[in-house]
Amino acid sequence: MCILSLELEIKDRLIKDVIKEKRKAQLELYRICFSILMSVTNRYKNNEEDAVSLANNSFLKILNALNKYDKKVPFEAWIRRITINEVIDDYRKNKKRNEMFDSVDEFNDNEDYDLNDVDRNMDEEEVNNHLLKLPQATRTVFSLFAIDGFSHKEICSELEISLETSKWHMKEARRRLKIVLAEKLV
Repeated sequence: MCILSLELEIKDRLIKDVIKEKRKAQLELYRICFSILMSVTNRYKNNEEDAVSLANNSFLKILNALNKYDKKVPFEAWIRRITINEVIDDYRKNKKRNEMFDSVDEFNDNEDYDLNDVDRNMDEEEVNNHLLKLPQATRTVFSLFAIDGFSHKEICSELEISLETSKWHMKEARRRLKIVLAEKLV
């Protein structure tokens, strides 16, 4: 038997055991999925506790939808999509509260920086830290568009905002990130 087919067989068996609600299988799947879920939720939440909460909620949705999983779709892509949907649901649920607490513009309006000299070898953690400094709505739109590949039309539909608002948040995120990157030059 080929090693690759054995790996697929184990995954199929694990999924079947999770569907049968076997606790050990659920724990094993959680361990496999957790870092993937966190890589998505960390882009959208300022603190670890909120990111973990979103990841756990996403995992519960994965458990509940596992019997609908189509093996033609890569499993990781499927769980990432569920997690992104959970992030969007969380955003909608907390939209009014987030708008009340979004930070006022903390950045200078000087956009006369040449970013060609910026060290482009920032690691993922550093980029994520800069993203987390953006206001919640701006960060959400930017992450959905630039990282998760949503179109503005899809973002408008998912977040229930206008096309102009989506584009404004994208422009604002870029403006603020340019300033942060330019500050690295100084």
